[in-house]
Amino acid sequence: MAGLAAAAGFDDAGFVVELYERQSYDSKGVNCGEAMTAVSKIPLEPTVENGFLNPLPAMEVEVYDGIDADRHRTGAGTFPAADTYITDRNVVEQSWAEQLSEKGVDIHENQSITRTDFHEFTDEYDLVVDATGQPSLSSKALGTTNEYSGYMVALNSDVEGDFTELYPNSRIILENYTGYSWAFPKTSQRANVGIGWTVSDRPNDYMKALREACERNGWPVPSQERTNVAIIPEGPSLDPDRTHLPEHSVVRVGDAAGIANRLTGKGISQAIESGFLAAELANRGQLHNYPDRLYQRMKTEYIFATVVRYFLETRNPKVLGAAIRAAAGIDIEDVDRSPSTVLLRLLRHPVLFARIFSRRRVLNRVYGGMTNQWELID
Repeated sequence: MAGLAAAAGFDDAGFVVELYERQSYDSKGVNCGEAMTAVSKIPLEPTVENGFLNPLPAMEVEVYDGIDADRHRTGAGTFPAADTYITDRNVVEQSWAEQLSEKGVDIHENQSITRTDFHEFTDEYDLVVDATGQPSLSSKALGTTNEYSGYMVALNSDVEGDFTELYPNSRIILENYTGYSWAFPKTSQRANVGIGWTVSDRPNDYMKALREACERNGWPVPSQERTNVAIIPEGPSLDPDRTHLPEHSVVRVGDAAGIANRLTGKGISQAIESGFLAAELANRGQLHNYPDRLYQRMKTEYIFATVVRYFLETRNPKVLGAAIRAAAGIDIEDVDRSPSTVLLRLLRHPVLFARIFSRRRVLNRVYGGMTNQWELID
């Protein structure tokens, strides 16, 4: 999605664009990141034909104190989801690629780029936009794959079954590990279901954990053959200065830039924003400002996410449950992208606010983020 956004942005700005895709858009099977927020930023009509299936009314969030049969729910809230769709992501990508092709963008499908190709591209093209995920092709070609600081592992699958109890809403469930499970219905009879963990909390058997999550939450259990494994950056996971490599004529966008949300792993709207931002600044001759502009846009989101994540890491579902109840009613995209709205809501609950921000390690994380220390202080 970041690469498509960058191709669209640079094409609109008058650049001659060539887009390289490792797979074929006709056969590409992508079922990760199918809940898309801020879809109005995508230059496609949000129709079923373009892959936008369920105009999501709201996201339901529940917090539990564990995964055992006798677990207790510590909090729940419903968050409106304006400008959000549950999608068939592969169809969205295919439709966007077709639109770009019709506009004259030269698209090379089934084209894997080797490290040798990368170095040739940096000589041949004025600019290479790296949207190859984490670790990025830039890192592999330059021998710096260890420059990323963390990632999450997620399993998800498209399943058929009875989702009439939930549809058209979606549900995220926090279960007292650093991660969560979800069900994103596309129709009343089909949904994307999944589970994700930070590296420190990932289980020994991924599929067993996914099956058990589906069973305890009442969702159809997917087969292993239909299950996708995704690696998601824990944003910020790359030094901002590394998102633009002028000495190699490279700029990184999306997961390659390490900008997914540190708490949820959500990164589609962030990826699209990064692609268009790179094009906007290049058009102004200001690409050197890209790292600072990108990080400043994401900074408050990162800080807020790492604060909330602290209560997952330290196993404190009561505080999380209370925070979810207090924040209910805020648009789901604003929870990530405009955390000041959540903070203002929390200030209405001074006891809860104090329980969250009176902890030294939480304040250390806020201070580390505010002072641009890359690996936030624990």
